[in-house]
Amino acid sequence: MLPEIIPTKFLFTFPLPPFLPTLKFSSQAFTGQHKFLTKQAFTTLLQSCSSNPYQLKQIHALLLISGLSIKNSLLTHLLTSFIVLGDMLYARQLFDEMHKPRTFLWNTLIRGYVQNGRPNEAASIYKRMHLVGVRPDSFTFPFVIKACAELPEFKAAGSTAHAQLVKYGIEFVAVIRTELMIMYVKFGELGLADFLFNTMTEIDLVAWNAFIAACAQNGYGIKALALFREMSSSGTRPDAVTLVSALSVCGQLGCSDTGEEIYRIAREEGIDCNIIVENARLDMHVKCGNIDFATELFEKIPRGNVISWSTMISGYAINGESGKALSLLSRMQREGLRPNYVTYLGVLSACSHAGLVSQGWRYFNRMSRSDDENIKPKKEHYACMVDLLGRSGRLEEAYNFIKSMPIEPDSGVWGALLSACVIHQNVEMGQHAADRLYELAPDVASYQVLMSNIYASAGRWDFVNKVRQKMRKKGVRKIAAYSSVEFNGELHVFYGGDRSHPQSEIIYEKLDRLIKQMKSMGYSSKTNSVLHDVELEEKESIISTHSEKLAIAFALINVGPERPIRVIKNLRICDDCHTFSKFVSQISLREIIMRDKIRFHNFRNGVCSCKDFW
Repeated sequence: MLPEIIPTKFLFTFPLPPFLPTLKFSSQAFTGQHKFLTKQAFTTLLQSCSSNPYQLKQIHALLLISGLSIKNSLLTHLLTSFIVLGDMLYARQLFDEMHKPRTFLWNTLIRGYVQNGRPNEAASIYKRMHLVGVRPDSFTFPFVIKACAELPEFKAAGSTAHAQLVKYGIEFVAVIRTELMIMYVKFGELGLADFLFNTMTEIDLVAWNAFIAACAQNGYGIKALALFREMSSSGTRPDAVTLVSALSVCGQLGCSDTGEEIYRIAREEGIDCNIIVENARLDMHVKCGNIDFATELFEKIPRGNVISWSTMISGYAINGESGKALSLLSRMQREGLRPNYVTYLGVLSACSHAGLVSQGWRYFNRMSRSDDENIKPKKEHYACMVDLLGRSGRLEEAYNFIKSMPIEPDSGVWGALLSACVIHQNVEMGQHAADRLYELAPDVASYQVLMSNIYASAGRWDFVNKVRQKMRKKGVRKIAAYSSVEFNGELHVFYGGDRSHPQSEIIYEKLDRLIKQMKSMGYSSKTNSVLHDVELEEKESIISTHSEKLAIAFALINVGPERPIRVIKNLRICDDCHTFSKFVSQISLREIIMRDKIRFHNFRNGVCSCKDFW
């Protein structure tokens, strides 16, 4: 409760903005010495009421009545409180009532929009700031640049902001330079990011961590590892934040050996390997397909949290161990840990990869009926259910499920339906999903490629050409397929038909011998995986040198027989390469662990862990 100290005669002498609540104070206990609250009293009130929006609005009204609303420190406290509460509408109304707000108040509002995920509004406020003649300072630009980095269409605005801060002579402020670096990484401008990084007056641990983490989160894993090594050789000691980024990158790239070496050195140097680092290590081994070793690590984590359990459940799911994933959920609940929405995402994924439709419905309904907001279904869960139904051939059920969604389906939901239409060759429904995706994500190449694949599989080459022409017109390019293998601490990357590797000659010789041996055992190329209107002989030539095959041949030559062959594929494995891998595992008596865009395939003795359902 706010103190009742405002005399009744003062209540209606100041016109209050219409968005403020009605004030209710009695005039009892007022004396001549208690007419107004002091600045210190308001500060105390603001601190004690910072989590209650209604009381904050009352305090705002009292500020206006008392005449202390001109105190910028009090207004900043109010602004900050509403920003923390996520009420940017009121924060903006409060700001607009101010008379000639100073630079730091503009900065506060810009920061608030960025922190609440509204970069458009942040950029708009920055533009307005210029129009009214308020000069930005070194506290303005970090959040302006962060806002520009959030949206690809703001690339030009980001460059303009860069030019302006150079004009103001603050381009060497460390936090600004770091944000610029991150922005250019997100825009794919690694050359500019490198230049900014290398011309910093002093590269501290914060700058190293920021550059490594921006690269790691934006698909530049090899660059991130190179930076980590450069940092180590420069004498800068990493911390737990650095380790998490480095282990995350090793998981993305499938470099578990490199990751374990990084972890070992960190332990030897006494770096704090807290639960966050341990979870990152666990996640790395899960993503590298080391599911048995990951299980050992999981059981040894002394105080595993919900992230540890969720990571392990998701790991079992993508490695084809759906039964273990569901059992672990039951064990988690027995031990008193509450699953969250990430946990259930792993559970639904486990059901999807094994075609467990009834179980998937049971878990989804459990989430829907729950009063716990932490497990209420989100768009990702709806997409997972569409994937489960679609993979199982229940396309109509999946489509009706989308139509009944209480939230607007996004590109992930329609993309799951389109992928299912590709698997089951449903051109009509696929076209409908593609139309929606063209509205929601017109620049995402993978969706248009999927539609092109449906037409190609059906032999409708005229429609294939139309889709590809549309892609060319919009400048949308298909992602090049590649496969990689870690060997002796280095990542060896192969593209289809690639002959740039130093061992190319012996790799192709090995591949030819394998295919000849496989054909004698009944193997024949599945040329339907080649979605081009070319002759059969050319299709066989194209498919015989897919990146997965080159990577496997390289590994057979170089990786010792005591170790499994691990291949990372950036896209989904094709039918022919899947069959090829099964034959090779039988011929060579080698275990082949392949991670594609969707899941892991563990090939042993001619059988895949996915049971040909992926």
